[in-house]
Amino acid sequence: MRHMAWGLAVFTLLAAVAGADWNAGVAAYQKKDWQTALAEFEGVVKQNPTFAGGHFMLGRVLSQLGRNDEALKAFREAVRLEPTNAGYAVAAAQAMLEKGLTNDAAAALSGVTTDTLKPAQKAAVLTAKGQVALAQGNSSQAIEFGKQATHADANNAEAWGFLGSAYSRADRNSEAFEAYRRGFELSGNPTLGKNAVAAGTRAARLASGQQKRTLYDAVAAVATNLAEKRGGPEGALMAAEALLGAQDFDNALKWLDRSGLDNALVLYYRGQCYLGKDNLGEAEGNFRKALAKGPQTELRRQIYTSLGFVLDKAKRYQEAAQAYEQAGNASKVAEMRNKQSLAEQNKKADDEAARLKKLEELQRQYQSIGAAPTPPPTR
Repeated sequence: MRHMAWGLAVFTLLAAVAGADWNAGVAAYQKKDWQTALAEFEGVVKQNPTFAGGHFMLGRVLSQLGRNDEALKAFREAVRLEPTNAGYAVAAAQAMLEKGLTNDAAAALSGVTTDTLKPAQKAAVLTAKGQVALAQGNSSQAIEFGKQATHADANNAEAWGFLGSAYSRADRNSEAFEAYRRGFELSGNPTLGKNAVAAGTRAARLASGQQKRTLYDAVAAVATNLAEKRGGPEGALMAAEALLGAQDFDNALKWLDRSGLDNALVLYYRGQCYLGKDNLGEAEGNFRKALAKGPQTELRRQIYTSLGFVLDKAKRYQEAAQAYEQAGNASKVAEMRNKQSLAEQNKKADDEAARLKKLEELQRQYQSIGAAPTPPPTR
């Protein structure tokens, strides 16, 4: 939000009466020479204490130096001197929200009329108002401000990102995914991409039928795009997770390989991929390797649960019961023991049936021998 406020203030800076200190301060700011910029803008406000632009730029520099209390004071003064300036109001509101001063932030924005603002400026103000609403716990109003912001400037990635966060706060994950995705497409911002994947995954897990598959496919597309852009193991792992959800097991395995990681989570995902491909042997092998890595409690439970499922499918019920016991799933343990008992009974019945069949075959052979004609005596 703060760099958006800087963009809004440009028209004010250009319109300002440019003194020597001002020009030097702007040049130092653009070079990120914060100490020089600080000295210059302190000189500006000392020479002209009623110049709102000087206080605004002083606040910007102080923010960069981490002197947030002083920055807020400077932003307050800029708004007091020029309450209708959108850039000053947005910067002040953002600083106030970071301090938890939601009512002050709302007041700072109240003097700005959006009707005459350019699209980007209008979107910035509406987004800031939405952030205030969100901080006050009013997610429905925040969503409305977010919608207005994206309507004002449909190509504003920050507005779309805010709308995504407002939808997420309201647990409207499908809509959050779409908003974050739009912001990511516009900006390539990896944070928006990650938020899109997270929101889309939550939505897909709660969906069913074709909607679930459609969501997972869309999430996988964003995740792979993000991974291609940013590279590295984290992006590759995120892509693999999304592809696994989309049941694209072959490509998920490729991204797991590209991650270069060999930890319990990656091995667990590999096992899930092979389970999806109905390769029980590879699935079991990867699950056991994952357990050997000493995973944390929750992941360990998930691995043992999946291992139990594989062993159940392989009709190795006794081992499956042991896996489910490690997972803490008492009902599955009882189910596997019951299956083992039935399997043993069935085996006994099968063995008995095979024994009886063999006896019947022998009896037929004996009867056949007994019914044959007596051979004539040899001379």
